[in-house]
Amino acid sequence: MFWGLAAWHRDDVAEAVRWLSSDAAMLVTPLFGNQYDQLILTARVAAAAGDAGLRARMLDCVTLLEREQPPVVMVAAITDYLCGILECDSERLLAAANSLQSLGWPLLSAGAVEQAGEEFVRTGQRAGAVEQLNAAFDSYRSHGALAERRISSGERPRTGWNSLTQSELRVVHLIAAGATNARVAEQLYLSPHTVKTHVRNAFTKLGISSRAELRRLMRR
Repeated sequence: MFWGLAAWHRDDVAEAVRWLSSDAAMLVTPLFGNQYDQLILTARVAAAAGDAGLRARMLDCVTLLEREQPPVVMVAAITDYLCGILECDSERLLAAANSLQSLGWPLLSAGAVEQAGEEFVRTGQRAGAVEQLNAAFDSYRSHGALAERRISSGERPRTGWNSLTQSELRVVHLIAAGATNARVAEQLYLSPHTVKTHVRNAFTKLGISSRAELRRLMRR
C-alpha cells in the first residue's frame, strides 16, 4: 500500500493503479484498521483512473463485505464509503461519514465528507461542495491532520490556462523549457504514462497540438 499511496499523493494515478493492483491480499475478513485505508485508497484510485479491472475487483470486495455475518456496523459504514466512491453516490458517502463519526472514526468520516464534496463539484452543485469541503477541512484541522482548504471562487473553466490543474501546469512549464517527457517524469517523480496524459490533456485545453505552439503561447 505504501508505494501506491506515495504515487497517489504525487498525482501519478497510473503508477498507483500498478502498485495497488499487484496487492494480492487486499481483503481478509474480519477487517483490521489498516485495511480500511487500503480499501478506500484503492477505490479512489480505481475511480480516478477509470480502471475497469481494479473497479471490478473493488466491487467484489464490496460484495464480500455485504455478506459478512453477523452484520457489523463498522463494516457497513466502510461498504457505504466504498460504494459511494465507486458509484459516484454523494448520499451514500455522507451516510458513511455519519456512521463513521458516530463510531469514533473522525478522520475516516472527514475523508468521506471530502469525497462527497468532490462529487458535488463534479456535478456542478457548488453550494453543496463548499459546505462539505469546508466541513471536511475543519474536521481534519480539529483532529490535528494536515489539510489544505481547496475551494475555488468558481467552477474551473474547461479551456485556457485557468483550466489546467496544478499537475498539468508543472508539466507544461517543464515541456516549454525544453524537457523531454522522460526528463519531466524523472524530475517530478511521475511515470512516463502520466506525463504523456498530462501533456495531452493540457494541449487539448489550450487548443494546441505541438511543443512549438506551446512555446509561442507562453511568450504572449
